[in-house]
Amino acid sequence: MVGVSGHRDLDAADQPRLREAVTSFVRQLKTHLPDTELIMTVGMAEGADLLVAETAVALGVTVEAVLPMSIDHYAADFDADTLNHLRGLLHHPHVRCVELTAPPAGERAERHSLAQREAMYANLTATLIRRSSLLLALWDGRVSKLPGGTADTVLRFLGIRTDEHPGPATLEFIETLDEGDHDEHLVYWMPTPRNGAPVDLHEPCFLRATGDSALQVQHSLPAPLERQLAELNTYNLVYRQLSEAGRLPPHASLMSGLSEAPPSGDRPILQEIDKQYGKADTLAVYYQHHSDRLFHLFGVMAFTMGLAYLIYEKVTESRVVLIAYALILLTSLCVYYVLQGKRWFGKHLAYRALAETLRAKFYLRLAGADQSVDASEVLSLSGIDRFRGFGWITFVLNGIEPPEVPSGPMCRLDALEPGGVGRAWIDDQFEYFSRKVVRLEKASRRVKILRQGMLIAILVTISVLFLFGKALHHIQMGLGIPLTNMLTLALGILAVLLGVWELHQDKMATRELLWQYRNQLSHFAHAKTQLARMVAPERRNQLLAELGKDSLMESYLWAIHRYHREHEPPAAGG
Repeated sequence: MVGVSGHRDLDAADQPRLREAVTSFVRQLKTHLPDTELIMTVGMAEGADLLVAETAVALGVTVEAVLPMSIDHYAADFDADTLNHLRGLLHHPHVRCVELTAPPAGERAERHSLAQREAMYANLTATLIRRSSLLLALWDGRVSKLPGGTADTVLRFLGIRTDEHPGPATLEFIETLDEGDHDEHLVYWMPTPRNGAPVDLHEPCFLRATGDSALQVQHSLPAPLERQLAELNTYNLVYRQLSEAGRLPPHASLMSGLSEAPPSGDRPILQEIDKQYGKADTLAVYYQHHSDRLFHLFGVMAFTMGLAYLIYEKVTESRVVLIAYALILLTSLCVYYVLQGKRWFGKHLAYRALAETLRAKFYLRLAGADQSVDASEVLSLSGIDRFRGFGWITFVLNGIEPPEVPSGPMCRLDALEPGGVGRAWIDDQFEYFSRKVVRLEKASRRVKILRQGMLIAILVTISVLFLFGKALHHIQMGLGIPLTNMLTLALGILAVLLGVWELHQDKMATRELLWQYRNQLSHFAHAKTQLARMVAPERRNQLLAELGKDSLMESYLWAIHRYHREHEPPAAGG
């Protein structure tokens, strides 16, 4: 999702250069995203917006036309020819139109007041910021206080301007080769003169904020962004390939689990979240099965190597056994180096983190509490977005943000009765985690008993060898092998089996999984109890928002623990 902002009063003589620059930018993105849908979110104002929209649809790119008000009221901002051109663009097959909610104009007023229209353009800016992973700005580089203007959009997207902090009066542009952090908001700036006004025309570049009044300029595609685009495209490519090959398990659906139909206004957003959830969940299950089988395989190979060595040491010094040992070792190394590049385990963790985030977003949206939880912020607070393969998740989250910003008098979301959300989400997750905790606790007790039994067997074997070792040495078991050798072989097998089992449990991180399930169960049990005693919708939504944050953080922390078992943590600089 690429947001677009630009001046209306473009210099006509400069428009061919701008079209060429926009074309180059779009083609650059499509080169990095050959298997991913690229969407340009455009306010469709006269000038830069329409220029970008025309260029994008000519290149086969989808344009999301977000109008700050209904087309009938928006028409007042256009002359007749430009309005006809706009209406024609809105009917293009590559354009989908969204009209944001406008405040009532009044009983007698045919047009909104200037203050109302400024509020609607500010609402458009908020929508662009919420839904965009990257901003394309056709901007003269000058600061302006106009609400919803190009400068306002750029500064708010970069975090320099907020409602509480108006930002600087002037800006300083600093050339840099520093790649920066991968979670920073980036603006692709095309220096654009306004009609009749001079401007320093230089090559388009990427901007990111540094301090309160300085913007860092980088002319090449930042490496962190390039990596994120590649990971996002891999996600979509792998899903398409596996789907076409019929190798994915059946899709899970959150919509199918609802006991009542959601409000019609929310249904498109919920369906999109559900679609993305099914995609992420299916891929997470697929890669989980692959990574689990890989861990099982390494456990079997480790045990086989240990067994081969013990047989050579205690039973026979045959070269065949040594050859078998060497073959197993070399095969294990080859399998490891071949399969580690596939990153099955890392993909499983990333896709599971995305799926759980989408699950929380779905139910919070259903309750009307989704704007109380910034999933991208929770993701950043956990630090998981700094791990390789996780930073691109925010791109998907931006794409499922609702067009409306439900704050203030303009955009108020009518929430669904939270009781339905409690049945669909809280009860379901409470029962799920209850079953998981019971199953893992039983498995943990069985493992503990097995471990204790193996230790007892080892101690008994050692005691027998210590007390009767000399006598047992004269008892032959066939093939000239004394009983002491067979007992020490059994002792070694038990030790190897215990070590391999501990290694396997460590790889599977069953203790961390039980820890996460217990914490999740505690959160949902608390929410279930509290929700049953709450009447006020505001308190219910506040409870659901806190539950969403806690649940997301638990999922991210679990993924971090699992990731650390297989990979080194990221460097302090990202």
